[in-house]
Amino acid sequence: MSAVLVLTAAGNSTRMGGSVKKEYLTISKDGDQRVSVLSAALSAFLETRLFSIIIITVPSGGEAEARAILSEDWRVESLLKRDGLKLVFAEGGATRQESVLHGLRMAERIGQSLTDKPDVVLIHDGARPWIGAETIKDILNSTKKHGAAVPAIPSVDTQKEIDSEGRIVRHLDRSRIVSVQTPQGFAFERLLEAHIRAASDGNSYTDDTEIWGRYCGDVYACPGSRENRKITYPGDL
Repeated sequence: MSAVLVLTAAGNSTRMGGSVKKEYLTISKDGDQRVSVLSAALSAFLETRLFSIIIITVPSGGEAEARAILSEDWRVESLLKRDGLKLVFAEGGATRQESVLHGLRMAERIGQSLTDKPDVVLIHDGARPWIGAETIKDILNSTKKHGAAVPAIPSVDTQKEIDSEGRIVRHLDRSRIVSVQTPQGFAFERLLEAHIRAASDGNSYTDDTEIWGRYCGDVYACPGSRENRKITYPGDL
């Protein structure tokens, strides 16, 4: 099974309230080595040795900055050399949906030159630096079995649906509610086809499971991890 990683880092991080993209923020520093949010996420996938193509989506004109940030984490270059891999950057779009499609098209072009074309793709938020190897492996295995899989954790808080005025209009059954994380895994060719169709259907989708559900079928949930948090606000660090 040939697997592709699309790591999304093309957003503008407006909710962080700063001038630095959240994916480029520092998690730890030791002398000249700096571990960023993005390099931590990338390293976790590289360490598994399960991916033949690595695509990172970045803002328009942002490849040089992304490479510079990643080069400060010495693990990245070492892991890439170990397996003979190269990082490929895809210019993101106006939305996450567009950025993922650009990443998938880039992976398709690279795959055409390889003996083993990609079978599976995992799409991961570059702002989730604490992803673990077991979650990555579980999603790959479940994707191979079902065609589409996503890590999920049970809801802790009681869930309510409210209207535009803040009035509770529906009481949800917490036992059936989960929080969905990334990486989200899919059969590569089918997801690419679904994204191409979704790009022209006039709808806006919040994540790739929604696109898959509309055009392909069921998505299966695997146990996620509470450590696999997404950095959205300054306090998340």
